[in-house]
Amino acid sequence: MAKLTQELQIRRCSPLLEKASLPSNGAPLSDEWKAVPDIWRSSAEKYGDRVALVDPYHDPPSTLTYNQLEQEILDFTEGLRVIGVKPEEKYALFADNSCRWLVADQGIMATGAINVVRGSRSAVEELLHIYNHSESVGLVIDNPEFFNRLAGKFCSNARMRFIVLLWGEKSRLANNETLGVPVFSYKEIVKLGREYRAALIDSLDARKGYRYEVIGSDDIATLVYTSGTTGNPKGVMLSHKNLLHQIENLGVLGPAKAGDRFLSMLPTWHTYERACEYFIFTRGIEQVYTTVRTLKDDLRNYKPDYMISVPLVYETLYRYALYLGTSMTLIN
Repeated sequence: MAKLTQELQIRRCSPLLEKASLPSNGAPLSDEWKAVPDIWRSSAEKYGDRVALVDPYHDPPSTLTYNQLEQEILDFTEGLRVIGVKPEEKYALFADNSCRWLVADQGIMATGAINVVRGSRSAVEELLHIYNHSESVGLVIDNPEFFNRLAGKFCSNARMRFIVLLWGEKSRLANNETLGVPVFSYKEIVKLGREYRAALIDSLDARKGYRYEVIGSDDIATLVYTSGTTGNPKGVMLSHKNLLHQIENLGVLGPAKAGDRFLSMLPTWHTYERACEYFIFTRGIEQVYTTVRTLKDDLRNYKPDYMISVPLVYETLYRYALYLGTSMTLIN
């Protein structure tokens, strides 16, 4: 029996998000959040057909309801398991704001793995340091142009097991034929996950091939690296409990309610923006992604109720909000 247990593949799950697939052993499973991805089950139940996010500037533009977002995260999570993502391993997520960033972030967490986050504006040497220092074994990256900046330094990395491309075509990757590691598009990961989830539902034998574990609140969810202004960036470990504490307490900033609109501009991998985004999704709010270039038009067109900002842009935004006659709340 012990030998059989050792041969089973460990399947670590976000306990509430994947509650339906976890064996209960006769005991009721808790509805309490234990891991960050648990919030999506609660939000889908409360706000199902409400719009969760709008991403108007990527190709293709995307609008997802809370139900659709939960399913996308579940499919992406399963797709990552299919390509070999394992609990407690680190995977670099180097990308900027988008709906697919959010799905990738939550998909990695939901497997019990740890994501290592950074945006596209960092220097190649800095990104390489973060990848190596964190002992990442895979790369989830924004688009081909961004990867092509890194290719010369990253392609020879012996610990690179795969690359996942969130946007764009794989054919546009530099050295695509000689990378030496599998490359998957976002759509391929989602398709793999959707198919394997269906197979698990249909096959009792497939489900018996796993030893199920739940992600604990004290497990590490993400590594966030410092700016590096005083030397090499230093990694900060954030547990699921760290992030859940903020999600559960950010309501003191304002009376956020379902149907409000949130405009996202700051780097979504930044800890404050990230925690606030998680929080607003627990309240049924619609998030719209914007950029510095499109901010003026988006303030006019979407008339957001909330936006995370920094002091340097407050004065301009405040004057413009008065001009528009909006009651948007700016949060520092």
